[in-house]
Amino acid sequence: MEPAWSGPHAPGHFSALQGWQGLVREPPVGAHILHIYEDPDREIEAASLFVIEGARRAERVCCVGSTRELASIRRRVEEAGLDADRLVRDGALALVRQLDLNGGPKDDDETSRTALDRFIHAMFRGVPERYPSVRWWGNRVARFFENGRFDRALAFEQLCHERREVLPWSLLCAYDGRKLSPERHAAAFWDVLRNHSHLIPAGELGVALELFPTGVHE
Repeated sequence: MEPAWSGPHAPGHFSALQGWQGLVREPPVGAHILHIYEDPDREIEAASLFVIEGARRAERVCCVGSTRELASIRRRVEEAGLDADRLVRDGALALVRQLDLNGGPKDDDETSRTALDRFIHAMFRGVPERYPSVRWWGNRVARFFENGRFDRALAFEQLCHERREVLPWSLLCAYDGRKLSPERHAAAFWDVLRNHSHLIPAGELGVALELFPTGVHE
């Protein structure tokens, strides 16, 4: 895949390079991070740093992904010395399979405003009484994007981006860069970028980019 920031709109829209590890460990409240990965191990590495640090900070953490992804994250949590079973039992960690949400992958309501509000309501149980904030990691919306249902992917990203202005949460969204084609996805991907605050590009750059630091999204 070509670098995600190439294209006619790029100049002036990306700045503040920083190490991506620091960003996922300590994302600012309201961060909506887009992680493009080509190596599944890198996907899990970023997700695990995000989840483990959130658990250590007594935040509520919710992960939505495949059975493989969730098992890998759970294993990393245990390897970090945390009790995953206890975290899940206490409600501090939620591990949710993609296909368990809203009836499965063919449900057109899955990315609707009503579905998102229902999902958010469940995520924010215990906030702020027990947890100061929420961290959400997911590889949920990417499959719509990859299957050509750009409108469904974009609708969900837009809704999440709107809610970040008023809710104490941070989001880390994973997209498999191997499934993105510059020829097919360029325009749609630009719309996805506009609904995130940070980008972690694929490859070995080791950086994160702040998107639209001046607030210009056009």
